[in-house]
Amino acid sequence: MNIIANVVVMQDNKVLLVQENWGHVKGMWNFPAGHVDEGENIFDAAIREAKEETGYDVKLTGFIGVQNAVYNDRQVIHINFLAEITGGEVSFDENEISEVKFLRVNEMLELPEEKLRCKELRIEILQKILDNKIYPLNVVSNYNYKE
Repeated sequence: MNIIANVVVMQDNKVLLVQENWGHVKGMWNFPAGHVDEGENIFDAAIREAKEETGYDVKLTGFIGVQNAVYNDRQVIHINFLAEITGGEVSFDENEISEVKFLRVNEMLELPEEKLRCKELRIEILQKILDNKIYPLNVVSNYNYKE
């Protein structure tokens, strides 16, 4: 099973997207997102992935929910956060990302299936934001044990 942290940044009715530049998803748009490393806190993973994929420093501002997805018998849990940019500037690894930009919400919604990675999942996340179904971060319990 994989756990993915998705980060949604919205400004002026625009959403921050990255264009993938690798493998079978090359050319597809996505929220900044990535795998939570073994032993990594999901909040830290979300902040790290946003920085790695966009160059921006972000502050998580809300929890949008969890999605359970099965891709060809492989389970993936998507943990979705809303965030705001606090600093940094656009920079990214060109082996993974080819472009970072803000798209108007309607432009994102109009992207064809082959241009928006896991379109159904992304649209569900965006719709929750538009419907103001955003929860405080403390709905996710956070424990760090040292043994």
